[in-house]
Amino acid sequence: MPGWLEVWWRHTPYAPLVLAVTAVAVVVLARPVGRRLRLPALGVAAWVAALGLVVALTLTPREPQRSGERVCALDSWTPLDLHNVLALDQRAANVLLLVPLALLAALPRDARTRRALLGLVVALPFVVEAVQYAVPRISRICDSNDLVDNLVGVAVGAAVGTAVRLVASLAHRRRRGGKGRPRRASQDTRRGTSRTPRGVRR
Repeated sequence: MPGWLEVWWRHTPYAPLVLAVTAVAVVVLARPVGRRLRLPALGVAAWVAALGLVVALTLTPREPQRSGERVCALDSWTPLDLHNVLALDQRAANVLLLVPLALLAALPRDARTRRALLGLVVALPFVVEAVQYAVPRISRICDSNDLVDNLVGVAVGAAVGTAVRLVASLAHRRRRGGKGRPRRASQDTRRGTSRTPRGVRR
């Protein structure tokens, strides 16, 4: 386990509680929300679980507690580089944190549902940073680099989800086309055999 991840988990003592609440929410909400939105219950469960993970790791109080003044570091807007990705450091983790949510949001076939979910995912990093600044008691620091990394994760997840949805849609169309052709051919064969050539008595 990377050292930063161990520190992150140790300094976030309330994360397990939020994850437990998330598990209950998955069980309670997956089927009814899936029916209402006409989405697979498994997809709804995965999306709620991914959202709960984001909340657990970004909005729960940290230890040790710091002073009650609001802090927001806006001095750097640099995107992460290849070194961050290969080292799997905290900036890479900030990217990966939002990838599952964005990927799942890009999968629904219904365009209206897809746009709504993607809009929520895009807004989430801004909401997280705003809450971290507005509620100093949770001992979080608003950081522009975190916002950049989260938005990169949203872009990556949305791109992967869109690619998966398009490939699945294309495969589905090909399967339907393959099933339809023999059926038409068999119908033409039956029609042909039922016809009686001119001049031939039955």
